[in-house]
Amino acid sequence: MVSTPELMAWTAVVTATMLALAWLAERLPLLKAAIAVIEDVLSAVYLTAGLSVVMISVVTRYVFNNPLGWADEFARVFVAWGAMFGFSVALRERRHIGVDLLYTAVSDRVKHGMDLLANFIGLVFAAFMSVTGWKLVVFLKALGLKSIYTDIPEWILQLIIPLGFLLFALQFAINLFDVLRGREPIHEEVAGV
Repeated sequence: MVSTPELMAWTAVVTATMLALAWLAERLPLLKAAIAVIEDVLSAVYLTAGLSVVMISVVTRYVFNNPLGWADEFARVFVAWGAMFGFSVALRERRHIGVDLLYTAVSDRVKHGMDLLANFIGLVFAAFMSVTGWKLVVFLKALGLKSIYTDIPEWILQLIIPLGFLLFALQFAINLFDVLRGREPIHEEVAGV
């Protein structure tokens, strides 16, 4: 069992680390570009692999009447990993869903403050989730659980939780620096709403 002070301390360490990496990415444009490429490639590879496994599973099940037991598990894992990396891509490109009823009604100065607060809260939350995700992975490793069909240790399949949220935290930190530097996030309005 993890104590609350320990959890908060690790969350603070992860938050500070992500802020340091974001600060470094601000000074090294190639690092920022490399992070973006890694996010894009990992998201595309895992989503494509997951959808390919689903397609193969459907064909073997309904055309050849020979379902693959492992296919559902791999599809679930690949799509989950692709989605987690995709969340970071969506955050980088400012494509997450937002409710901006209040946002559009306030001054630019208040908008700036709201952007800073939202990115900071997102950073801390993602850091917290990466720490608790890591605790889950350690717990699963101690249990020694394995996948039913593939015999892969369950902790390996669940590594996406801490890794995905670490990338998410890093992107929140990068966005926080963007807002601090005056590169305000783009808030798109839906036409006709």
